[in-house]
Amino acid sequence: MELVILIIVLALLEYLVFSFQVGNARVKYNIKAPAVTGHPVFERYFRVQQNTIEQLIIFVPAIFSYSYVAENLGWPGNETAAILGVIFLVGRALYARAYARDPATRGVGFLMSFLPSVVLLAGTLIGILISLL
Repeated sequence: MELVILIIVLALLEYLVFSFQVGNARVKYNIKAPAVTGHPVFERYFRVQQNTIEQLIIFVPAIFSYSYVAENLGWPGNETAAILGVIFLVGRALYARAYARDPATRGVGFLMSFLPSVVLLAGTLIGILISLL
C-alpha cells in the first residue's frame, strides 16, 4: 500500500506545482484575482490546474479502490496500481507542458492520465463482481 500512497502524494505534489505555475502566470500577466481570464497563456496554466483537479477526483479513489480490491483477491493490486499511477503522473506532466505551449497538442498527455483511471475503475468493478460470485 505504501507504493500507492507514494503515488498519491506525488500526484498531489504535482498538482501543487501546477497551482504555483498559475500563481506565477497570474503575476507575470497581471491577472488580478478573482479573474480567471485575460491573457491566453495564463488561461492555459489555469486550465491545466483545473483539469488536473478534475482528474484527481477520479484518480485518487480509483487507485485506492483498485489496490484494496485487487489485493483482497490475491492479485498484484498495489504494484499494478502504482504502475498505472506512474503513467498518470507522467501523463499529467506531458499534458501540462503541451497545453501551456499549444493546447491542440495535449492529447497524448490527456490520454496517459485519463486511461489509467478508467483501467483502475474497471478493474475495481470487475474485482468486486468476482468477489460477489
